[in-house]
Amino acid sequence: MKSSTHIFFGVLLMALVIGLAGCSGRGGATTMIDVDGYEQAMAKFPGSTEAIDTGLERFQSTFHDLTAPDIADRFRDTYAESLFFNDTLHTIDRLDDLADYMAKTGANLSESTVDVHQIVRDGSDVFVRWTMEFRTRAAGRNIHSHSIGMTHLRFDEAGRVVLHQDFWDSGHALYAHLPIVGFAVRRARSAM
Repeated sequence: MKSSTHIFFGVLLMALVIGLAGCSGRGGATTMIDVDGYEQAMAKFPGSTEAIDTGLERFQSTFHDLTAPDIADRFRDTYAESLFFNDTLHTIDRLDDLADYMAKTGANLSESTVDVHQIVRDGSDVFVRWTMEFRTRAAGRNIHSHSIGMTHLRFDEAGRVVLHQDFWDSGHALYAHLPIVGFAVRRARSAM
């Protein structure tokens, strides 16, 4: 019993290391859920109500298909130069890093759709409830993922996103589909 527990936690640790190594960024990007960064960003980027409608239209258009060949340019048009972005996999604070990250993400997907189902506004805070479906290939397997999430957004006076914090289960949407890693994720979920 003790050795199987050690093996389980060893596999889980390996899965986390592989996941973090596979998502590592450069420059202004890190790979963790950044609670302190999110709280600091809320203080740094109070947001503006002036162009929320324009910003929301661009946001929805940009995310609707992440496989679009011009996805990096779309992100450059949608997000401000100085920003806070956390999708539970990366925390990014520079627009060029975000555009590069999303271009690489889109290039690794064969299909991607993000559908917005509800938008709640409270002053400069906007909360977007969405579903995401994508297809990709990883570790020699075809992956079809369908997940739900919510994003907290704030926009600048020009309607560009300055704060983007996702709330979704990236482990289930991504890692649970992979061999070994997926087993560890599913096993950890059932143990909880």
